[in-house]
Amino acid sequence: MNIALVDDDITELKHISYMIKKYLSDSANGLSDINSVNIDKFNNGNDFMSQWKTDSYNIIILDIYMDLSGVDIARKIRKTDKNVSIVFCSTSNEFASESYEVCADYYIQKPLNDKNIASMFDRINMQNNNKTQSLTLPDRQKIILHNIIYTEYFNHIVTIHTKQGENIQTRISQNELENILCKYSYFYSCYRGIVVNFHAVIKHNCDTFTMSNGKNIPISRRRKKEVREQYTKFLFEKMRTEVY
Repeated sequence: MNIALVDDDITELKHISYMIKKYLSDSANGLSDINSVNIDKFNNGNDFMSQWKTDSYNIIILDIYMDLSGVDIARKIRKTDKNVSIVFCSTSNEFASESYEVCADYYIQKPLNDKNIASMFDRINMQNNNKTQSLTLPDRQKIILHNIIYTEYFNHIVTIHTKQGENIQTRISQNELENILCKYSYFYSCYRGIVVNFHAVIKHNCDTFTMSNGKNIPISRRRKKEVREQYTKFLFEKMRTEVY
């Protein structure tokens, strides 16, 4: 496992590294072999970005307030690396909303302690499991749920828009698709013939969802209140499990 820590406070870098090594050494969850863990420490964002390469780390833990902010670093990373687990670490939770934009896996507040380090790894493990969860379509195509941005139905065909830019088509009714997808709380039909993945929403207003691929998805005028309530519930649950 390769972990990068980026923080302009050298004392914090040492503390975070110590807490992680302590957790992994004491853990009985299969990550206890500390010799297989490599932790690189960077005390400013520009140094990190000058050395970072796509797929070089499993986890990147970013302080928010640096010369190059943690949020800006995460945006650059997500342009080419969709799989690395990104964690924000800060004295404030005011940037929690930005964590959704870059699909961050966790957001913890300093000072770090045994509890929030353990919660971070529990969350990352859960997220990684979710990222591999798949379903089999009626035509036997398999698709990973995490990769779906939104779906749209037209003329008996559903087109599934994915994070890889691939459009997958299958013959299925909209009702059948909703029965399959919407049993997961992060999928929701916000407009006739369209199902969105709330995890892929980067901006929301009363009329539209802006998705991670830049597409603006309309929200049914008749269902605005219901959609808002469901999305707020999703955000609350996400915030509750991520912000400490």
